[in-house]
Amino acid sequence: MESGNKYRVLYVAPRYHTNQVPVIKGWLANGHKVCFVSHYARQGEDYTHLKPIIMGYSKIFQIIFGLYKSFCDICKRKKGVNLYEFQLKLGFPPMGKAASVVEDFRPDFVILRERALYNIPFYRVCVKKGISCVLYNQSPLWDRPGRDSGLLRQSLLHFFPERRITPVLGNPGQSTEKTKDAFYIPFVMEPYASWEEKEHFRNDQIHIVSVGRYEPRKQMFLLLEAVKELMKKYSLQLTFIGEVINSDQERYYSRLTQSIKEYGLEEDIVLLRNLTREQVFSEYKKSDLFVLPSTKERASVSQLEAMSCSLPIICSDTNGSACYVEPGVNGYLFRDLDRGNLQENLKYMIENRESLEEMGKNSYRLVLEQYQFKNYFDGLMEVVYGRAE
Repeated sequence: MESGNKYRVLYVAPRYHTNQVPVIKGWLANGHKVCFVSHYARQGEDYTHLKPIIMGYSKIFQIIFGLYKSFCDICKRKKGVNLYEFQLKLGFPPMGKAASVVEDFRPDFVILRERALYNIPFYRVCVKKGISCVLYNQSPLWDRPGRDSGLLRQSLLHFFPERRITPVLGNPGQSTEKTKDAFYIPFVMEPYASWEEKEHFRNDQIHIVSVGRYEPRKQMFLLLEAVKELMKKYSLQLTFIGEVINSDQERYYSRLTQSIKEYGLEEDIVLLRNLTREQVFSEYKKSDLFVLPSTKERASVSQLEAMSCSLPIICSDTNGSACYVEPGVNGYLFRDLDRGNLQENLKYMIENRESLEEMGKNSYRLVLEQYQFKNYFDGLMEVVYGRAE
């Protein structure tokens, strides 16, 4: 893809997430300029194509945040208090630095991640300078009726861009409505390995892979229990890949490890942690089936990564990215938290290798047809300028 106009694009987001890598690579490969501002950096971020500006938080907010943490400790309210959410929603940047980035980079348009205080200074500067802004979040395009109604909600919306893009389609139907000024633009994913370029069914086993942070919402125990039962009849290998960067995740990882030992499945179930993006894709290429058991996942990009490596997908029907799975075409959806239903879908895939192969090929085809940078670029041009290139 080669567009006629070259753009200067500014992103502001909490962190430089791996789902941004194909997007940024697409901009740069087509001759555009990109600046990415993030609140903080996290282990495992891929700066191969772009190094973000880690702006951090205002000194005033750092004081507020420190006092809040101390208050939680004194009142013993730390349990149940999400310090990360407090920081994400209420943190704000050094005001002067925010303005300087916009003035120095001179973007053609800006994409702001979430309706959070952090983004207000960037938006106000852009409004003064006449620079177009778009909000990016992962709330569904089709959402519950009246989501943005109410006086307080309407008042808050004035501090953020009207137009919103989301990679989450939602469920069109009687119980939902299309949110105003919202547009569906799917994730971007490069094709990594066609079915013919991969290994399959090594040692005559079905190799299952699952990716997600080691934490309760990811429901790794649900998948463990489902696979454990199937291993009594079928030859399977299960690999969990996840992030462990705090004490809670360490405890969850340890519990999972202990359960695998108690079941005597150390040779059949492997736990990997804190892999690089390149290492994760290497595991995808050695696998036959991808399963994401997590509950109420807002929008996971991992199944799209797996699709780019020709893997069929099984995930929960509450996953925001469930719209990337076409049931019977490139995978299946199971009822949220229903181990029996998950097991049924796994069993079908395991017993029908020809279908598994066909679905893997369809995953790769869908990536090529629907999730390339051109799809993202054309959609964004419609949103920002009301036209395609």
